[in-house]
Amino acid sequence: MPPYLILIRGKTMVATCNQILDIINIAARRLGEKRGISTESATNAISEMTAAYPIIRDKLIRSYNWACCIKEDTFAFKEMIVNPVYNEKQYVYALPADCLGIISINGMITGYSGTERIEHENPPYKIRGNVIYTKFEPPLHVEYKYRNDNVTSYDANFCDVLAWDIAIDCCHRIKQDESLLGRMLKMRDDAIDLALQAQAIETPARPKPTGNWLRARKIEFI
Repeated sequence: MPPYLILIRGKTMVATCNQILDIINIAARRLGEKRGISTESATNAISEMTAAYPIIRDKLIRSYNWACCIKEDTFAFKEMIVNPVYNEKQYVYALPADCLGIISINGMITGYSGTERIEHENPPYKIRGNVIYTKFEPPLHVEYKYRNDNVTSYDANFCDVLAWDIAIDCCHRIKQDESLLGRMLKMRDDAIDLALQAQAIETPARPKPTGNWLRARKIEFI
């Protein structure tokens, strides 16, 4: 298969961008820079955006469940630890170097709602450094967001939002234009909406949490 073709869910598609420079060019045009920036370009704008690219990309992958940046794997088991206070077992697994966020463990969605007390007192997993602690015995099958550095595999919507994020991050340093920044933030929100509509961002069904406040109110009236 030629390098500019990618396979997504059984369908062969032409890559939207073939290299990082393509995404930098899109971001540069949104800041009013000239088109067709080459690898030899050494302007302040290009240096700023190139330096910002890795962390902006990783933040974007962590923030949403992009279909093009999700993989499944079985994590390597390291050891089993017994908590001497509660006599509970914890299983320790190696965290892949490219892991940027856990989506599900053994088929169970693990995203935190931010309101459930049990999520803080008894979470399904804890990440400490390069290992993950869980109550799940091996094997541990995990669906996770990974550091995808293969530009040719990116969805068009992901490229679009990534270019907006780079332009927004560098706007103040390059343009010092608050009105431009405000317009770009609005267009970035629109780009996320389009990505959701196109299902480039996966949104698994999850039960709506009741929250501790509502549970407390229910207890009062019992």
